[in-house]
This record gives sequence, structure tokens and C-alpha cells, in this order.
Amino acid sequence: MEGVDLTLPNSLKRRTPFIHQEIIRDILSRLPVKSLKRFKCVCKPWQALITSINLNRPRLLYAPLSVNPNPLLSVDYEALNKEDGVAMKEVHCPAVVEPDTTLRFLGSCHGLVGLGMDGRDVLVLWNPSTGDMRVLPKPTLRKDDMNFHGVGYDPSTEDYKVIWGYSDHLKTVIEVYSLKRNAWRTYTDLKCVNLNLQDLQGCYLNGSIHWIKFSFLRSSIISFDLAENRFKDTLPLPDCGLGGSHELSSLGIGTTRNCLFVHSGPDKPNLNIWVMKEFGVRESWTRVLHIPSAVIGPDHGYDEHGLKPLCILDNGEVFMAHDEKCLQLYNPSTMTFRRIIQEDDDNSPIETVTYEETLVSLPVAEVLELE
Repeated sequence: MEGVDLTLPNSLKRRTPFIHQEIIRDILSRLPVKSLKRFKCVCKPWQALITSINLNRPRLLYAPLSVNPNPLLSVDYEALNKEDGVAMKEVHCPAVVEPDTTLRFLGSCHGLVGLGMDGRDVLVLWNPSTGDMRVLPKPTLRKDDMNFHGVGYDPSTEDYKVIWGYSDHLKTVIEVYSLKRNAWRTYTDLKCVNLNLQDLQGCYLNGSIHWIKFSFLRSSIISFDLAENRFKDTLPLPDCGLGGSHELSSLGIGTTRNCLFVHSGPDKPNLNIWVMKEFGVRESWTRVLHIPSAVIGPDHGYDEHGLKPLCILDNGEVFMAHDEKCLQLYNPSTMTFRRIIQEDDDNSPIETVTYEETLVSLPVAEVLELE
């Protein structure tokens, strides 16, 4: 790493055998985040080294209907197919989450996860890997009025932001929380009204938060620019070969390996996934998965399969939620599904959000009185 002296202090040199710095980096990159957080205190060179490590550990955070004392589960995608890998571990909720609370995930970015709570106007920005958290000031919009949200990063100001918005046929109101300022700002966008978004939770990529905007004529991807605090021109959807209908009734959106992907909705007999390999370029859409109804039908229904892709793994397998009740892994080579988690209560929808393990810290802010 240029410009940083990674040599150990003299006190450690005398009793520590020499280990090449790249070996140290490799070893550290495999350790749990909480251990790395402690090791940053060993010395300044180690602090610089650990801070520079790109962990690149994608995870899924899973919440049952009610949490605390029931813990959340963090799923390690890559460990799912390793015999000696621990694929799931318990993650305890932030201290502000009261017993038997239903959590809502607002989105995630660089390992920070936004949390909302049913029945309480409390929003939290939280790093599940380190346990750091920030209780946000109350926005003007009440939770019952909100109909879209997201978490992202503004590279122009190096600031994390939370989006909290409302839209009808008259106006669109967006409240933007800045982690640096620990405050909300309200924006009204009269040019972008009556947003009919498929999912409340947007996904972050390239300085913007993205949602699917549904239209019977032509659906599209709509993006909120975190530097300019406004909606940008829409991104094109892939040509599904259906006369521009884009498989009409529903589509979903996510990110994989720094690319946007979209998938056909859960009310379809088939499941298709497209990846935009070059951001903003319509011609770069590539279909990477097609699961015919003959494969889906026996276990999931032939008319409406209820499947929602969450993440595409490096080996091509796809992690999915089914009917908001269980999590499954699809293997395209064998064309088979494997159940990972099943919620016991049929009436209990699960909440999920993808995130990355990270050492991003949240600065201490003024403690707010909670209701």
C-alpha cells in the first residue's frame, strides 16, 4: 500500500517472527469484522492496513415477523455450499429495538442498514457487522404516509444518506437524511409525480437509489441522485420480447457485482433475470437466467410462483425468497431448489435486505428521546 509504513513497532519486532505484509493482509481479510475492529488498535500501520482492506463479503439479513428476543439471522452466501462453512449466524438487534417489534428494512449501502419499526416513529442506521448504530431525528413525513425509501452514499460529499418519500397524483415529497449533518432536508419534485413503485425498498448503485416505476404502457427504472437530490432520467428496461410490456404486472430490481439486475415478478409462471452489464446502456442488458414453469411449478405453483431473487452468487446460483415465507437457493446446473430457511408461522412475512460486511463506523450523535 503506497505511502503507508506497515512495519511493526520495535517492541513487537523483537518477539514476533517476520511475516510478509501480503500474508498479513490475506489473514486479516478472512477474520470477523469485530476482530478486525479490535486489531486496528494494535498500532497505526495495522490501522491503516485494516482500513484499506476491501472485505467484499456479501450477506443477507433476515428478520422473522417479530424480533428481540428473537435474533436476526445473517446468511453468508459463499458458505452455503461449503461443508465446513458456517452459513448462518445470529445477529442481535440494536438496543433501541423493543421486545416483539416488527422490523422493516429501509435499504442498505456499504454495510450500513436502515431500520424502521412498526408502531413507532423510530428510524435507525445500523452496521450489523460492528454493532454501531445511529438513531435518526424524526422526519416530517409519518411512517404511514411514506411509500418509498432507500439508503445510499453520496461520493461527492462522502456522506451516507437515507431517503424517505411519498408520492401521489399531485406531488412527490422526498426527505433526505444526511449522516454528516445528522438532519433531514425536504424536497418537492413536481416533475415526478404519481410514482407507482413496485417495491418500497430501493437499491443503491453508482451514487443513486433505484426503483422500478410501473406503468401499463412502459415500465422503467427511476433513479434518485444523491448528489443533486433529485430524480434523474429513467433507465431503460430490457426488451422482453413482449411488445414493450416488460412482462407487465410486476418486475423486481437488485444489484449483483456492481451491476443492476431486474427479474420478472412473482405472479408469472416463468422466472427470468437480466443483468445490465454496462450501467445506463440499454444494449448491455443480458438475460442470465431462465427458469421455465415446468421446473418451478411442482413446488411453487404453475401460475404464480411467488419467487423473488435476492442475490446472484459468483457460482451462478440464485438466492431467493418464496412467498415471503422461506429462503431458497436455486442451482441452474441441476435446475433444483434447496430450502435454506423456513418460517414456521404461515402468517409471518419475512423481511430481508442484502448488505456487505464492513468496518464503516457511525459517529456518535446527540442521544434522542424515543417515544
